[in-house]
Amino acid sequence: MLLRVAVIGMMLLTAGCSRSEKLNRLPVFKVRGVVTLKGNPVANADITFLNAEANRGAFGKTDEEGAYQLTTYTAFDGAVPGKHSVSIVHTPPVASTPALPATEDTAYQPPGVGESTLPPAPKSNVPAKYADAATSGLIAVVNEDNENVVDFALTE
Repeated sequence: MLLRVAVIGMMLLTAGCSRSEKLNRLPVFKVRGVVTLKGNPVANADITFLNAEANRGAFGKTDEEGAYQLTTYTAFDGAVPGKHSVSIVHTPPVASTPALPATEDTAYQPPGVGESTLPPAPKSNVPAKYADAATSGLIAVVNEDNENVVDFALTE
């Protein structure tokens, strides 16, 4: 009898709590869009939405057509509602370093003093101002009651 009372008590305690309430999660709403630069899609860019009021961010990555979907808690679940500052960063892959001959090889030539053997750092295809939400000038509003399609047409 005591076991039955304990089980019923636990059921009553947890009956009012949804999974998101238990995890202290804010509600999120689907967000998708396309990022272009001078009319061309920006592939493989990282896009971040930050809602300062809720202190919650969402992120996504653009595909080959520049399309993205945002993730906050689980894949493509969206972002919290409200006003978001946005940053977009694109870092192209690092160029591979050509293989040097082995030091025992007669073709080996040591690098000059002070010269780097590393390839140059990759240059972003997206202007640096978009990499920081404070300088990007990009703002998005996520709504609870309609489809959130947020496209970014970058210009400079």
